[in-house]
Amino acid sequence: MNEDFLDRLRDYEISVLMGGWSSEREISLKSGHAVTESLKTLGLKPRSIDLKSAEHVRDIVDSLDIAFIALHGKGGEDGFVQKILEDSGKKFTGSNSKSCEIAMNKLETKKIWRELSLPTPDFVEIINAGTKDSATIPYVSGEEDVGHLDKSFVVKPAREGSSLGITIVHPGRGSLEEAMKEALNYDDLIIVEAYIEGQEVTVPILGEKTLKPLCIKPKNEFYDFNAKYERDDTEYYQGDFSSEELDMLRDFAWHGFSSLGCSGWGRVDFILDKERNFQLLEVNTSPGMTENSLVPKSASFQNMDFSELIINILKEACF
Repeated sequence: MNEDFLDRLRDYEISVLMGGWSSEREISLKSGHAVTESLKTLGLKPRSIDLKSAEHVRDIVDSLDIAFIALHGKGGEDGFVQKILEDSGKKFTGSNSKSCEIAMNKLETKKIWRELSLPTPDFVEIINAGTKDSATIPYVSGEEDVGHLDKSFVVKPAREGSSLGITIVHPGRGSLEEAMKEALNYDDLIIVEAYIEGQEVTVPILGEKTLKPLCIKPKNEFYDFNAKYERDDTEYYQGDFSSEELDMLRDFAWHGFSSLGCSGWGRVDFILDKERNFQLLEVNTSPGMTENSLVPKSASFQNMDFSELIINILKEACF
């Protein structure tokens, strides 16, 4: 651990921003409390702030020295809080407001990747979903409707996290209409993505380095909210990748992350298909920091404990 930097941090109060007003509030509180307790064990001066509203952020911003953002979802991960901190000249963890806004929007993220020829599953954008003005915009190599995406597809709210509102629709099982109703509980901008069967892989990023890729094997069909936070039977392990595959995975992760303007730290999610091709899914600019969270698990595989991870994240925010 960088003892010199740790000593410098002792001169500041580190405000851990948590809670928020999104559907991920409870997970954010767990992340925030874990970060706060770790900072205390290091002899630092953390201040836990449970944000309840947008106005609350504006009320407390002038009192902050350094902000550790442990917020997830709308309001905390979409650039809103980051913009207030930027305008006040405050130091904070993670990416800038514009990058957070882009990364939170799965559609805008995938459009950028498509323009850069980065691999990502075919998709259709559904705007004004659930209204008479609903319209579809395909990004599927010339096909013109959702049914041609693939035999199966994934329906997602475009601006939501923790896999909330996501439904996989297979032929004869489920329907686009029902899946859209579920997604509409979270957003009126919906993405319908080709379903890629394969291995879920995530690559955390810290500064300008990628951490060890982590493979995820949920008991459910995919790594949903239940598998992430409520079940204890999800398996996490280092994948059996060749050196060429590791190089490719790290390269895609870094370019997928940096192409959105992201910095500091984050996580890039992939699916590895049956032909062992990596497909980019999304970027998370404020990943979970609970005991089951992916970034701490990956860091532990390279002998970086939770406290050291937090200090490294803060170092990226301050210098």
